[in-house]
Amino acid sequence: MNTTAENRVVDITPNDLPLACSGPKHETWNGHPRVFLPIESDSSIECPYCGTVYRLHGEAGHH
Repeated sequence: MNTTAENRVVDITPNDLPLACSGPKHETWNGHPRVFLPIESDSSIECPYCGTVYRLHGEAGHH
């Protein structure tokens, strides 16, 4: 998993699935509720709570 802090874009691989977001820093005291994000192969999705964009490089498979 590779994160770019400036624009909150996170590059992920199929090994990082299932995809869940709990806030930009993933700290329980200042995050948002943990949400699972439905991502498709070789695509991206934005978290509705914090705006972090996740980009999947590869096949999503059964996730």
